[in-house]
Amino acid sequence: MSGPGAPAPPGAAGPETGVGRPALSFRGAVPDMRGEEQRYFDYCQQGRLMIQRCPRCARHVFYPRAVCPYCTGGDLEWVEAEGRGLVFTYAVHHRFPPGFEGAGPYVVAIVELAEGVRMMTRIMAAPEDVSVGMEVRAAFAAAAEDFQVPVFLPVEPAA
Repeated sequence: MSGPGAPAPPGAAGPETGVGRPALSFRGAVPDMRGEEQRYFDYCQQGRLMIQRCPRCARHVFYPRAVCPYCTGGDLEWVEAEGRGLVFTYAVHHRFPPGFEGAGPYVVAIVELAEGVRMMTRIMAAPEDVSVGMEVRAAFAAAAEDFQVPVFLPVEPAA
């Protein structure tokens, strides 16, 4: 699912959730999917950020898998994530593979969701506006035609 690309023009905002073509986009690729990954990306196409929860140990799990990595319980259930988190770490990418030249710079980050899991994602903001610990909210961006992925936007400070 990697593939750099330019974020939408400044001021463009995607829905926090929702179905349909998101306002945010970047040039990307559709990953090979199977099993639990396929279910995760099916939810993303519906505009839903879903993670798993183990009823046996009550811990949330991400990346999608068939067995809980904490207690080996095999009956993980899908739950909708709150969609808010904090930037745990990030990197600004300035170099691009062939075919993606001039598509950045762009920010790839690890976001720790409110549920405690961490996920790798794009932050759809100018690199100078991103910092460790900043609050972000989920949105969806078109990475390819008819394929959207979760990305994160900065949370505007309360006035």
